[in-house]
Amino acid sequence: MAANQQTSFEKSLDLFRRELSDDQIKQINGVNQKTVNDAIQEIQNRLGRRGDLCKLTRVQRFLHAMEHIEKLVTIFLNASDFVAFIWGPIKLALMIATSWTDSVRKLIDAYEEIAEALDNLAFFHNLIRSRDHLKLVLEDYFSDILRFHRCVLGVFSRPEWKRFFEWAWGSFRREVKPILKSLKRKQALLSDDKLQSHAILKEVQDSDQCTKDQFSNLHTSLADIRSTLASEQLQSKILQAQEMKTYLESRLDVSKSQTDLQLESRDPVDENSGIWIFSNPVFKGWEGEKSAENRVLFLNGSPGSGKSTLAKTIIRHQKKKEASAAPRRSFLAYFFFKHNATDRRTARSMLQHVIMQLVNADETIMRLAHERLSTKEVTELADLKELASNCFTARPNATLVLDGLDEATGNEQEISIKWCLDKLLPAAATCGCHLKILICGQRDGRLDCILSSYPQIRLDLVDAHQKDIEQFTKDQAANIGARFRLARQEEENLISKVSSASQGMFLYARVVLDNLAAMDSKRDFKDELENDSFPKDLDQAYDRITQRILQNNRPSRDTSVKRILGWIVCAARPLRWREIQSRFCIDADKQICDIENARLDSCKAICSSFVDVTECDLFPNIESEQVVSMVHETATKYLVLNGTVNLLQEHIDMALFCCRYLSSHSFTMSRSQNITDEIRSGYFSFLDYAAAHYALHIEKVEASTDSALTLEAVKQAAADLAKANCRQTSVQTEESHETTQDGNLAIQDNVLVLAKNIHSRTSRCPHSDCFANTIGYASQRRLESHNEAFHHTTTGAKVTFPTGSKTGEWDLYEACKAGDLGEVKRFHRGGEDLKSAGAKAVTPLCAAAEAGHGHVCKYLVDNGVDPFRNKRDARSSRNPITGVINGSHLEILELFLHSGNGPDDSQLAENIARAIHADRPAALNMLLTLRQPIDHADVIKLVPLEIISQTGWRLVRRGSHSIDATLIHAWFQYVKPEFYNEKGVFIAQSDCAEYKIWGDIIFRQLDSFHRALRCGCYSLATFLMDIGNDEYLQIKIENGDTPLHCCIRRLCEGDCSDCMSMVRRLLQYDGGKFANITDSDGSLPAHTALSGCAPQPVLRAVLDNARDINHRDNSGQSPLHKAWSARLIGVLLENKSVDLSSRNNRGQTVFSAFLNDGHVVDVDAFEYLFEADPRLAWTPDESKEGFTPLHHAMKLLESQKLVPYYHQKRIQRVVKFLLTCSEAKRVLMAYEARSTEADRKKVRDFARKEMLQEALDIMDSILFDVVA
Repeated sequence: MAANQQTSFEKSLDLFRRELSDDQIKQINGVNQKTVNDAIQEIQNRLGRRGDLCKLTRVQRFLHAMEHIEKLVTIFLNASDFVAFIWGPIKLALMIATSWTDSVRKLIDAYEEIAEALDNLAFFHNLIRSRDHLKLVLEDYFSDILRFHRCVLGVFSRPEWKRFFEWAWGSFRREVKPILKSLKRKQALLSDDKLQSHAILKEVQDSDQCTKDQFSNLHTSLADIRSTLASEQLQSKILQAQEMKTYLESRLDVSKSQTDLQLESRDPVDENSGIWIFSNPVFKGWEGEKSAENRVLFLNGSPGSGKSTLAKTIIRHQKKKEASAAPRRSFLAYFFFKHNATDRRTARSMLQHVIMQLVNADETIMRLAHERLSTKEVTELADLKELASNCFTARPNATLVLDGLDEATGNEQEISIKWCLDKLLPAAATCGCHLKILICGQRDGRLDCILSSYPQIRLDLVDAHQKDIEQFTKDQAANIGARFRLARQEEENLISKVSSASQGMFLYARVVLDNLAAMDSKRDFKDELENDSFPKDLDQAYDRITQRILQNNRPSRDTSVKRILGWIVCAARPLRWREIQSRFCIDADKQICDIENARLDSCKAICSSFVDVTECDLFPNIESEQVVSMVHETATKYLVLNGTVNLLQEHIDMALFCCRYLSSHSFTMSRSQNITDEIRSGYFSFLDYAAAHYALHIEKVEASTDSALTLEAVKQAAADLAKANCRQTSVQTEESHETTQDGNLAIQDNVLVLAKNIHSRTSRCPHSDCFANTIGYASQRRLESHNEAFHHTTTGAKVTFPTGSKTGEWDLYEACKAGDLGEVKRFHRGGEDLKSAGAKAVTPLCAAAEAGHGHVCKYLVDNGVDPFRNKRDARSSRNPITGVINGSHLEILELFLHSGNGPDDSQLAENIARAIHADRPAALNMLLTLRQPIDHADVIKLVPLEIISQTGWRLVRRGSHSIDATLIHAWFQYVKPEFYNEKGVFIAQSDCAEYKIWGDIIFRQLDSFHRALRCGCYSLATFLMDIGNDEYLQIKIENGDTPLHCCIRRLCEGDCSDCMSMVRRLLQYDGGKFANITDSDGSLPAHTALSGCAPQPVLRAVLDNARDINHRDNSGQSPLHKAWSARLIGVLLENKSVDLSSRNNRGQTVFSAFLNDGHVVDVDAFEYLFEADPRLAWTPDESKEGFTPLHHAMKLLESQKLVPYYHQKRIQRVVKFLLTCSEAKRVLMAYEARSTEADRKKVRDFARKEMLQEALDIMDSILFDVVA
């Protein structure tokens, strides 16, 4: 018990230590009650001298309570460290706080509140000493006291804490409130009358006469207090903070998802690229040293060199360091300037994003920012600069990363850098904040001039960066080699040619390789590699693409390319492919949408390497939802400079189109008019972009003086748009901002109403008794599918004649299976039970559903058959819902969801899991959107459990367990959209309160991660690894198994690619960390893999990641002791560091251990080991008996009647091997030294029986059984 208690105390203390600086730990060490009293006297004297007396005697009650805590802790810990951490924080806080009278008074108030909740400690001194259950109370008390100290020091340890005291104290009160409640609840728990009687009796009689019933539930009560208060604390924090954050997001025009999206955007470069930076001396000097000259680092390179990718690598590295360091001691903020994004190219937008990141990281900063901004009607740039500086310097350490500064507009680059260098750095130095700034950009003549005095890393001069490009080229060349069947030398020539010409530019390599991969033939590929054709720089690479997709193409393709590239270049945001397609189809003048104008090829096929296409994670592999953007800003500049894209003309065309489009009759008609035809045609496909960005294109045109005539046309179109939306606006250039704003509001109002109508389901079934008459469909095609499933007539319908079943019977089941509604009705009229499974073990509804007969399903449902509450037969697991999901009969699934009361929450969760397992995204979407659960939280909890429970029988049936978590992410994003960004990337931070709530439920309460791995549900396990932080992924279950242990115990027999993928994913976590964590038996995953006879690929992977291949478990067994077959031993011994002489706790080598434990060991294993080290055959145990392997083998041989025959034969083979091996003489001599005459006689008898003459000769020569 004491050992466990000490571990619990140490855990609380470790958490506290993590939040302290080295200086604070030094100041705390060695502090005791006496030093605190002395410090209080000194403080009182100092305050008295300056005439600022404060009644410090009020703190005595708190100190008295701490004295009892000290006495109770030292009862069974006797550790000075713990004592110092009880008293040290008090001294530290008082010494700091007393420099300001107002703060010390508030601190003493808080101490008094804590003291009130600790006033029963003296009474329970002996009680806690005597009761193990009540020792848990002390553990909780100690934890609460340290939490309180942590909150106190959090206020006073900030740089210039007085500046933030007002806002920090508000956060402090909120954090301390649940601690006080926790202490008071424990106080009430210990104030039970019977517990008090027991304490008195204990003091008087020192006996244990009271019943133990009062203590039996104490542990449970304490756990309830802890969990309840943790939940209350998180909920309180969410409720109080959400309103402020929502206001700040709106005021700063930045959401958390937008800030995270900067980091999560994908790069087409290997994830290991760029790790060289962390060993670069210049970077290490910036990262580690605290000298003023190393606080700014300039990372530069040519356009397309991979600066942004490297910046993201550095940010992720810094975030990981921050997560493992002391909480609340550092800030990390970052911003990526983007020339083609309106909210990413100014100093103002940079400051807004940075402030919002700091707000999300620190509640005190949130309160500060909220107060500052809520008192100003207009936020000037100077206000943002001052606020950002104040926020950044609120913690001892801070890091700011700015990327793409060369992409900032106008003088915004200079404004941003000057703020960093002239304002932020001096402010940080004054406040004692160690600030580091990383600036990434091109050497454009401005940046390098301003930053010339600071350390820099030039990517074009770094060999390791060039090696990354070579590796990228090598990977891509392998794909090209496979496409054109290149010889090895040809592939190597390609790698050399591209790498040497790249000159440090990732983009060059990527563009050239993409262009080569797009060649139509091997001859074209070879021609492109010729010296005259091969591009020498990036512009020439773009030339080659231009020649291929424009000059050498047919006129229609040439037009498509130019129009698409023009739209992408001038667009205010990346366009989806469906939006680009709509521009081809919509004629705003004629007010029609001709779908036949849609391009048949993909955007990538049309525009090649000029564009990037990003999949939408929520709707993967759906081409229309792909996001299209230019491959790089250099491609945009190239197209504009060489005249392929006339940027002004594109803005003119887009402005005219948007104005005419938004002022067309379809947008301005009466709200009561029917717009079904327009919706069906796709006319509104460009609505979202046009409504949001038409004004920007007008502004771009107005800012140009190139064409006055064209400007007038645009202004007239804008005026027509305003007029069409019922607003009188001036067409003069002096047009007021207010009038323009009114026009914009009118347009937005019309668009919102229209959007609501568009998204309604306008295609309704004409049958008034049908569910689809009420709910309708979003498209005519869906309605036609519905009619085909439920309302098809005899005209043109396929006639189905009753053919009977295989048994010759024609019954209700067969009629439903055949889709013969007439026969189904006849059976029903004849008294057949529509709900009964009958002899077939499958219900009629299930038969009809599996066959996709919607009209029969509708009849059965209309007559009272509930698809979600059907009678199940134990003989079959089939049911109607599974049938329609697996068969993708979506119309029938929709019928079921709208029938009766629909599914309850548990049934909804069950069927969501079915859709996920069946890999049916459309069915999943239907389940999520058409049925809203009564309790959303319950369904979220149930879905992972259902996915796990359905895995077992699916694996038996399918023989597969994919690691693809796409649909699970789709489900979770639907129910928790705040955890994902716009591209469907999971971005929830570990310090997010909502994330902690659901993380605790999913990983702790449900134990979903380990359960998923134990049952082979790898898709769920992959999903959990995607969303889990280090704390959750490293949770151990009761037997101490890590996730890797669980996975290895459930591996398929033989080679399984899914199992191998899951193991590899686990091994990749934190550099193979799981491979080096033991379970409660002290066993590594390597032990488990060997004892469970894991497949060789898995075994090798686990062993390769084990840092100590000779680690001994609690019984002293190394992995070698678990390798009981020749195959396993062979794989293990591939590692030359295996200790063949390793012994277990009984002093046995692997030879003896195999035999002593009674393993069914093949003699091949012994032969393999013997070949590696012959001494193992005769080495005795390091034990009192000193038995040798022959002793153990003979002992097994004597008990052979108790084991199966095949085992007997194996044991005999082992004995024969020992007596006939090349070390037989040593074997017999070692045996003789620790045996009786009777023992030796048995060995000789065995040798005679098996006719082992050579062994008998050796016995004679050494006088084996001759008594001296």
